[in-house]
Amino acid sequence: MSALREFAERWGRRIVTVPLYLALCALVVCSLPLTLLIAATLDLARGKRWPLVRAISFVALYLCCESAGIIASFFIWLACLGAGRERFLRQNFNLQRWWAGSLYKGARRLFDLRILDEGAEVAGGGPLLIFLRHASLADTLFPAVFISNAHGIRLKYALKRELLWDPCIDIVGNRLENRFLRRGPGDAERVGELMENLASDEGVIIYPEGTRFREAKRERILEKLSQTLDADLFEKAKAFRNVLPPRPGGPLALLEKNEGADIIFCAHTGLESVVDLRDILRGTLISRAIRVRFWRVEFEAIPKGRDKQLRWLYDEWAKVDLWIGEQKASLIEDRQHAVR
Repeated sequence: MSALREFAERWGRRIVTVPLYLALCALVVCSLPLTLLIAATLDLARGKRWPLVRAISFVALYLCCESAGIIASFFIWLACLGAGRERFLRQNFNLQRWWAGSLYKGARRLFDLRILDEGAEVAGGGPLLIFLRHASLADTLFPAVFISNAHGIRLKYALKRELLWDPCIDIVGNRLENRFLRRGPGDAERVGELMENLASDEGVIIYPEGTRFREAKRERILEKLSQTLDADLFEKAKAFRNVLPPRPGGPLALLEKNEGADIIFCAHTGLESVVDLRDILRGTLISRAIRVRFWRVEFEAIPKGRDKQLRWLYDEWAKVDLWIGEQKASLIEDRQHAVR
């Protein structure tokens, strides 16, 4: 895409999203006394654990974080005029950390979430490549919370372009060194660019599946892979039950240009049934136990060569699949014991 077209598309989008989000925030916050009263009445009538009250409160929190982020991004731009690119990047990185951390803490308290993390300490010290399972919009907060906020690692993201309709992600995300992908030819090359000049306090994050897991998607992907993968890899792909087979383009582009970064794998479970706002309104998220597990592969242990790296990636992704399956089985067993 030409620079002129990109500029026109970006500002055409922002002319819509920025006023819209600011207006929505004002409307939602001003109407909170009434909407919370109605929501509380409905929740009491249904005898549930305040799902509507919690959901409306979270929407208000999200819109407030968006509005605060939009306003703060303007003042950061103003304050950093002539101050140098490094200071500008650092201030925007700090704003991103605040935004993600505020949403995470707010969701955890509002929905009474239990976050059980295992191995998060291994994400300290870069440079890093982070391969993260994708099951819900909520898991996009995990890297900022467990890696950036916890260890000060400045992350570069490979994200789908649709997320640019969130104005904070659009404004701050485009100031930082991220890539927003159209899911077409050239994506792998753009993802590989994230490895350029990767510093010791930086990391690159990608979702190898490319989209959220759904059984129907898994079937469609397997049908396509049956025509392209060799028999051994296709058997590995068919064995996945809880994750989609990784799309090789982006991950292999990162591995090809990797000159010393360790790999962090992140598996998680507990968010599979929380897809959109309707699930939140139904109370699906309330009192959820969300388990997150990290493990690290040293740079020296990563094989060389595209074919070996692809097979290695499938083997590591099988560990993600196995761990999720174990967590689901454990949850079913716990529920059976509770019934008895």
